[in-house]
Amino acid sequence: MPTVQECLEEALAHIGIRTRLEAAARTDAGVHALDQVVTFWARAILEPAELRAAINDRTPPGLLCLDAARVPDHVHARASARSRTYVYLVGWPAPPELANYAWSLPDARAFPGLEAPRPDLDRARDALTRIVGEHDFAGFARPGEQTARRGIDPRATVRTVVRAELVSAVDGPLAAFVLEGRGFLRAMVRNIVGAVVSAAVGVAEPVRIAEILAAPHVRHRGVRAPGWGLTLSHVAYASPLFPARFAQREI
Repeated sequence: MPTVQECLEEALAHIGIRTRLEAAARTDAGVHALDQVVTFWARAILEPAELRAAINDRTPPGLLCLDAARVPDHVHARASARSRTYVYLVGWPAPPELANYAWSLPDARAFPGLEAPRPDLDRARDALTRIVGEHDFAGFARPGEQTARRGIDPRATVRTVVRAELVSAVDGPLAAFVLEGRGFLRAMVRNIVGAVVSAAVGVAEPVRIAEILAAPHVRHRGVRAPGWGLTLSHVAYASPLFPARFAQREI
C-alpha cells in the first residue's frame, strides 16, 4: 500500500511538480491524521484552489487536501510548527464504528489474562499528569533510535509536553487521551499511552511513568499502544497558514 507521501508525490508529479515534501509530523503505519501540514517549494506559479483540486483528483478517498496556500519562503511545515496535538482513543470495548480508530479492550496480546478490564480513569489521569513539562523522554522512544543521538547531544531526547489530559465520553465506554507538545520522539505517544492504560487497568502503578522519566536510560518495556488508535489532530503555527479556514473554525 502506498504511503501518504507517495500518493502526494504522484499527484504533484501529474501536474509537473517534482519536489521534496516536508511534513509537520511523522505518522507510523496505521496512524491517522486529520490536520497534517505539508510544505514544498516549486518554480511553478500555482493557484491554491487549482492545486487543491488537482491533488484531490489524483489521491485515494482516504487522503483529502483540505486547503492550499502560498506561504513565505521561511515557512517550513515541521520547523515552523509551534505545537502538535495527538489524540488517542481507547474503548472497553470501543464502539464498532470506531474499530479502526480506537484501541479496544480487552486485548489479550497486551494484557494476557485480563479478560474484561474496566480502566480506572482517575489512575489514568494521575499517570498523565506526570508527563507534563520538560523531560528527557528517551525511555519512551523507539528502542535504539534516539539513544544514538543522545551520545552526540544529551538533549536530543528532551521534549516539552504542554498538555496531557483525558476526556471521557458522556454515555459510552470510550476515552480520548490528548497530548500536546512542541515535538514528539518516534513511538513516544504510543508508549506513553500504553503505560497510562497499564496503570488504568492495574497492571502498573501511575508513578512508573515518573520513574522512567527520572532515569532516561531506563526504557519502557511495557505495552506499546497499537498505531490505529492514534490520530494527529492539529498542528499550530504562530500565524495561521490558512486564514480563511481558521476564520471558519472560529465562527
